[in-house]
Amino acid sequence: MKPPVLPFDPTALSIRQLLAASVAVVDELLRRGLVRTRNAPLGDLAETIALRAYGGVLAPNSEKSYDLLSDDGKRIQVKARLVDPSDRRSQQFSAFRSWDFDIALFVLFDSRTYDIIWARELASAETHELGRRVEHTNSSAVLVRQVAAAGRDVSQTMVWAFENLDAPG
Repeated sequence: MKPPVLPFDPTALSIRQLLAASVAVVDELLRRGLVRTRNAPLGDLAETIALRAYGGVLAPNSEKSYDLLSDDGKRIQVKARLVDPSDRRSQQFSAFRSWDFDIALFVLFDSRTYDIIWARELASAETHELGRRVEHTNSSAVLVRQVAAAGRDVSQTMVWAFENLDAPG
């Protein structure tokens, strides 16, 4: 798959111009309600797609246990990762420090296109079983390859929600 055509040539820009463009893009994503913070947009993007797919309400940014309270009352923890599909190194999702959620939604994105490669939904207990304890961070790590065949495939639903982000919510 080819990367999308950009409206400008980033190689022709200075670092300051690239940073200014990045700020302008994040400003517009904030204005459109796609992201809620100025952090890298991947986590906010995945949460917004999940909101479109599951309905409900996003948890406050300060909530540590879950990201979304779905229409049916499920607490959903959303984890996203950008990967190069040709890179076979072991990669992991961001750490789990709490298991006080009903569902973990894992979304894997192509690092060159932001296309969804797959999305999987796992129960909290199943996610906990996959986790490997990391003592020095007081957390658990879950590897991408572990999730790839676990739980329930919700890729089609998440791709549909992603493709319809520009439509009125």
